[in-house]
Amino acid sequence: MNREADLIMQTILEGVQQHWQDLRGRTYDLMDVLSDADLKARLPFQESQDVLYQFRCMLGTQESWTPVLLEGRMKGWGCSLQPVEPGETVSMERVREAMIKADVQLQSTFVQVNWLKVFENDTSPLMGYLRLAEHEAHHHGQLINFIYACGFPIPESWADSWALSRNIDGTA
Repeated sequence: MNREADLIMQTILEGVQQHWQDLRGRTYDLMDVLSDADLKARLPFQESQDVLYQFRCMLGTQESWTPVLLEGRMKGWGCSLQPVEPGETVSMERVREAMIKADVQLQSTFVQVNWLKVFENDTSPLMGYLRLAEHEAHHHGQLINFIYACGFPIPESWADSWALSRNIDGTA
């Protein structure tokens, strides 16, 4: 590659790294205000999954995403928190540790990616990253439902980024 392409690649890499750190950082901010018992909370309708399901889906998708970034497609889905045996409890610390490990792996993958590549299916690593970020943000939306329905605290970063408030007039 020429120098200009190298600079573009570096700029994209740094932007992706910073964006993921910010987005996942907000996930950690929510985890900071939740208890282990909160992982079992459900929304008030029968089909609701629990909070742990939200984190497990976020983690599993991230752990399964390397082929999307390097080859343009998924090769299956798996999560290091599965299977959870009946009666087994998963702590917030275990979820956090798994996410931190996945973040290290994802950052390592980011460095390997040719961000300017176009795959045979006409996608690109950048489009793949955007889909991963959309997935994380989608679960933030789901978790906002839990914040309000279950009375969980609103982390400051969530109040700022997602304009959350408990007051009708939007004040904190």
